[in-house]
Amino acid sequence: MAHRCAADRQLALAHSQRLAHITGVNWFFTALAAHARQSGDGTELREWLNETATAAWLLARVHVVTYLQDSMPRPDSLGIWAEHGQHATFMLEYDTGSEHLPQLTGKLPGYGRLAQAMAEAGHVCPLLLFCFATARREQVARRALAACYDAPALRIATSGLNPEQTSPARSVWLPLRRADGMIGQVALSALDAALPDPWHQYRAEQEQARQQAVQAQRGAIDPGDGIDQPDVLDDSDEFLPD
Repeated sequence: MAHRCAADRQLALAHSQRLAHITGVNWFFTALAAHARQSGDGTELREWLNETATAAWLLARVHVVTYLQDSMPRPDSLGIWAEHGQHATFMLEYDTGSEHLPQLTGKLPGYGRLAQAMAEAGHVCPLLLFCFATARREQVARRALAACYDAPALRIATSGLNPEQTSPARSVWLPLRRADGMIGQVALSALDAALPDPWHQYRAEQEQARQQAVQAQRGAIDPGDGIDQPDVLDDSDEFLPD
């Protein structure tokens, strides 16, 4: 009986954590939609995909590669936010504090492989946003994320948000690594500019290699191959009188 009660408590706890997680993700995007309605002037939430639709969106933009088959990351959601002539495409990891830090940082290798696969396909990997429930949790997690081997290959930003006080569209995002050397929090729409794509040079090299391969293939094909040439009569072959 005691064993059954313990199992019931664990099940209730898991259900409670899952519910808090779903509620948090929904709040995040609902807050963005509300911010867009209040702001107007081209401010809009252009896309809001759930976990399943996000996975399909990402797979449609990568080649079928072996190293992603069993390690495709599963972000909680994907969104496209536009404001003041800027836009940001992002994947969301909403953290309720229930995961241990090794579980959190253990997601980065999969995201790193995703970023490489998208670069190979000629696409820019979306921003990776970690939203934490408290500032303290954010601070601890940032140190752990920054120490990860795959962090430099990703455009990561974090925030500790209070849903009753702050909109995720505002200047509440702190990039993990900024190429411009600046510090401080930035707005969601400005993250794309604050976090340049670390795969830019790689994508350019891949595209150049593809173009060279096409040119080499064209050069290797003889335009006359497979084309029947008309017979040419030799003067000596003209009909002679009997």
